[in-house]
Amino acid sequence: MLKAIIVDDEYPAREELKCMLEELKGIQVIGEFEDGSETVEFLKWSQHQTDVIFLDVQMREKDGITTAWEILQLPHPPHIIFVTGYGEYAVKAFELNAVDYILKPYDEQRLEQTIKKLQSLHVSSNLANTRVCDFFNKNEASGHRRFCVWANERMLILHPADIFFVKADEKGKCLICSAKGNFITKLALKEIEEKLASQSFFRTHKSYLVNLDKVCEVIPWFNNTYMLRLEGYNDEQVPVARHYLKEFNKAFEKI
Repeated sequence: MLKAIIVDDEYPAREELKCMLEELKGIQVIGEFEDGSETVEFLKWSQHQTDVIFLDVQMREKDGITTAWEILQLPHPPHIIFVTGYGEYAVKAFELNAVDYILKPYDEQRLEQTIKKLQSLHVSSNLANTRVCDFFNKNEASGHRRFCVWANERMLILHPADIFFVKADEKGKCLICSAKGNFITKLALKEIEEKLASQSFFRTHKSYLVNLDKVCEVIPWFNNTYMLRLEGYNDEQVPVARHYLKEFNKAFEKI
């Protein structure tokens, strides 16, 4: 699902475009602004991923061309689509690498073509970046033991010390919970365990791999099992299943 922002200083124009986009599949409007400066500030500090901005050219406070240039200076700028009643800015817009230039009044078929183009660019970009991450994870020198994860249009490198624990789901994917955030990886839990074999990681459960250096409290649980509380991570405790108790006690004594 593409996440979009609409920037236009005229409320009726924003509402019209918003209603038309909501009728189309594969796109969600997550915000709207009437000023270019507010838009840039939102993109700088927002935790929400923005895939595309529908940007008016002529606005009272700051024009769309200037706003687009400022957006492109950000580390991971979204795609830009200019929406305007004037055709003379098209050359300048495409110099700024705009995905499209749509003239008002809006046409539903024209918008649909633009969304399909965006979706194609988005899928191609994500596929390419996923392949880069896969290559990094499979070919990195064994001594470094780092992980490449893809999140919010960027690749992040995680070191073992960043990771609290790794949890597998029923579909075979794994959630890496780290100091930099939580990330999904296509690596299997067994692959991650092998990659971290020389580090302070221990399999406590068929679905959990925990960084023993992060354990700050061992809580007795039912059936003589444990729950582990991790320093710096309060969202979840990690279980130690009975099958892993003996080896866990040995491993924990060595810390």
